[in-house]
Amino acid sequence: MHKSKKTSCLLYIVITCFSFACHGKTENITIGNVSFSQSLLKVGAGETMISAEDVNSDGHQDVIISNYLDNNIVIYIGDGKGGLIETRRYSAGEKPTDMAIFDVNEDGHEDVLIANHETSYLTLLNGDGQGGFKIADQSPLNIPVKPHPHVVKLKDLDGDNKVDLIVDNRTHNGLLVLKGLGNNHFNQTEKLIEVGGDPYLGFAIGDINRDGKLDIVTPNQNDIGILLNTSVEQLSFSLSKISPFKSPFAVELADITADGKLDLIIASQSNSVTVIPGDGQGSFLEDKKTTIKTSSGAKQIAVGDINGDGIEDTIVTHWSGEILAVLGSKASLETMSFTNVEIPNPWGLVIVDLNEDGKSDFIIASGDSKLAAVYISQGK
Repeated sequence: MHKSKKTSCLLYIVITCFSFACHGKTENITIGNVSFSQSLLKVGAGETMISAEDVNSDGHQDVIISNYLDNNIVIYIGDGKGGLIETRRYSAGEKPTDMAIFDVNEDGHEDVLIANHETSYLTLLNGDGQGGFKIADQSPLNIPVKPHPHVVKLKDLDGDNKVDLIVDNRTHNGLLVLKGLGNNHFNQTEKLIEVGGDPYLGFAIGDINRDGKLDIVTPNQNDIGILLNTSVEQLSFSLSKISPFKSPFAVELADITADGKLDLIIASQSNSVTVIPGDGQGSFLEDKKTTIKTSSGAKQIAVGDINGDGIEDTIVTHWSGEILAVLGSKASLETMSFTNVEIPNPWGLVIVDLNEDGKSDFIIASGDSKLAAVYISQGK
């Protein structure tokens, strides 16, 4: 059964949910006009987070998964055909959660910086370019955030070609920034960027007003903080808000309406996902927003081109079991919700083209089991 509703000037289509189990065999789902096979991957315990990068320098995307209760990360090497082979697990400090991947020590190889939940530190693992990692001499990185780190990002906010470290600092209603110095080092004189509220999880970074400087969006308790970068040298930002906004949990920036301007995706604990088009000048057009009703427990947002049409799409996981896919379009947004009985509480999520066919594949991990579902696009 299909049901459609017109909301503002955007149309969304809700497609009947699908439930299925793998049990050692492959079953397909269809999103838009693309069929995806599904298989299960054994991962670690707890609220698993997922990232993707080419860590062994072979030109194929690999997958890194942090295992919250096992205190490690696991590396899966991709073969460029959709296959993943587990190679090794590395100690990653206590309760590893969110990860940022970048060449922090400037040796040409990707490194992994990990937020350690319920601690006061981050763990830094340096890569060898062949898929191996070791604890950096500077690790753990002690950081003065309260109550503890949730999300970590590595971006060059100040434009000096050195990657900076950004992590949530909830008790102080802001984000903590440590300016990068290169070669695994960060300036210990931290800067607090005030965001006007408690930035819980999933803050997003991108050039919202297209001036060449990186801006920030945060999900606060009762509103969305929009921070435009006014000075890269001083790391100063002007703050505005989308307010009120009930229980936002995670945000992401993507050009989902294909007009060259970053749009705002908001996953809320109030059973909704909202897409607000950007005007390319630093604001979002609330009168043109699309609100999609969902089940409870929004967790993660990821962005990629699921159907290979050159327009960014998004997937949102929900603890209640729902997985929401939103296909971007210049004219309308098509959405599909589905579930997987093997992943009853979807948590970690990554969108990445594992089989190199121009359509993004995706992996969804359970928050309370040792399984992840891998979805690989089929056909040309």
